[in-house]
Amino acid sequence: MTPDHGWTAPAGSVGSRMRGRYRVGIRDLVLSMLVGVHDFERHAPQRVSISVELALDYPESGFADGQYRTVYCYETLVAGIRELAAGGHVVLVETFAERVADLALSDPRVRRVSVTVEKCDIMPECAGVGATIEKFRG
Repeated sequence: MTPDHGWTAPAGSVGSRMRGRYRVGIRDLVLSMLVGVHDFERHAPQRVSISVELALDYPESGFADGQYRTVYCYETLVAGIRELAAGGHVVLVETFAERVADLALSDPRVRRVSVTVEKCDIMPECAGVGATIEKFRG
């Protein structure tokens, strides 16, 4: 007989269907790319830091079974971000952040995405300057 500690499993816990969200993040992916409004930024790549946070639908089966196909693949997103960065000059960091957000939202499991893009070396007195874009499904 097991002791009664006064705890009972809440509705929606393991063993029944759960609804919820989980998060996947990429923090400070640093790439070299052409970005900026100034002439010198059009011709010389600069370091840019990209951070992404995704909110995804929680898989119906949860994560206990260790099924890779049920989770979002951050490796695929990083590869896509690298391709975007190599795609030529971008005038605004906001434009690049929006492209990354749209790429992330191409997976229907993604409910919300936040993308921060910062230029690392443009202002020596700052660790980075940039913008954050947030997008979500209605």
